Amino acid sequence: MAYPDGGIEQPHRPLLGGGEYQWRRDGEPHLFNPETVFRLQHATRERRYDIFKAYTRGVDDQSTNLMTLRGLLKFKNERPAVPLEEVEPVSSIVKRFATGAMSYGSISQEAHETLAIAMNQPGRQIKHR
Repeated sequence: MAYPDGGIEQPHRPLLGGGEYQWRRDGEPHLFNPETVFRLQHATRERRYDIFKAYTRGVDDQSTNLMTLRGLLKFKNERPAVPLEEVEPVSSIVKRFATGAMSYGSISQEAHETLAIAMNQPGRQIKHR
């Protein structure tokens, strides 16, 4: 539509919104919509765990609406638990963490810098609360 075969009649004509992935009020449901994004931003800005839990509930509940891969799966619970001594320790797992695919264009400057600082610390460890 931007470059029609017959040439451009009006140089400044608007193009249709198009696309499948942008949220629209009357469009398909999306996992990250204005309500979930607002809850996440509000929870982090105000340091409100109760609002964060409302955000996670909203995102988790949407898996049943087939908006995520996990919404298409059913897990069987009859398997025995893996013994703890067979689980790889955190200290070993964090050595393989990488943030190279998180470009500055996809996250904020502050998040990018914070990740860079964290990834460059010797002996990176995840602190559990």
